[in-house]
Amino acid sequence: MTDTDPSKRFIACGMYAFTDDLRTAWQTLFDHFFQYYESPYPFEPVLRFDTGEKLMRDSHLLIGQTCGYPLMSKLIDAVTPICAPVIDVAGCEGKYYSSVLVVPENSEIESLNDCYQGIAAINNSDSNSGMNVLRHAVAPLSQAKPYFSTVKEPGSHLHSLTEVAEGKTHIAAIDAISFSFIQDAWPDLTARVRSIGYTVKTCGLPFVIPHAISSRFDKDHVTACLNEATLKMPDQFRQRLRLQGFERVDMDEYQGVLDLEKHARQAGYLHLN
Repeated sequence: MTDTDPSKRFIACGMYAFTDDLRTAWQTLFDHFFQYYESPYPFEPVLRFDTGEKLMRDSHLLIGQTCGYPLMSKLIDAVTPICAPVIDVAGCEGKYYSSVLVVPENSEIESLNDCYQGIAAINNSDSNSGMNVLRHAVAPLSQAKPYFSTVKEPGSHLHSLTEVAEGKTHIAAIDAISFSFIQDAWPDLTARVRSIGYTVKTCGLPFVIPHAISSRFDKDHVTACLNEATLKMPDQFRQRLRLQGFERVDMDEYQGVLDLEKHARQAGYLHLN
């Protein structure tokens, strides 16, 4: 395979693409993006709706999207952030987002204090919105001791929310954007949970490029093309994503993610349990 092979590079956009409607909306956005963006590398103008460290380290990656916590804890040597989406849902402010703390609708839980020795669902252990922000919220209450009796890793926000809705778990932190998208697709599911508040806000899930090719990228140009694509895409797809546009981000804006971990460590609560 040569460098001129159009399949050499790909774009991955899987963090908020867990339904057919969402994937169609993202594909529509990028179809317009492809019209404006002149890449320094040939690429296949089809999205991969996938995530994970392995994908972000794939030598064929052109642009991907990841979570802020693995960006800083696992991928800092591999990729650099370009921009983050601005999505208009409760719990978000510009490029910053929080998580919704959800409990079973019919439970008596009113605060994190009521969850002591309960069961928590955290998406997965390297999730900023599922684990890191919840750990930060619980750390002051923990007295450096295990707070939950059990911590589950269902593997996605949808599965974590389902655990809570079915009464199998007492609390979960659900990315506010994911919660809104889940509510659109499965309103009967979200009706079975209720919010007891929001976590702190951190910088949103970044689109990233590999360090190996970053010298040939103009981050402002990529962001401008994504914003132009946002304006040009049909209203129904933009509204489906609640998408306002994109804002440039830099690596230091994700230091706040590690500051939450530092806060938990100083409280003696590095491991959420």
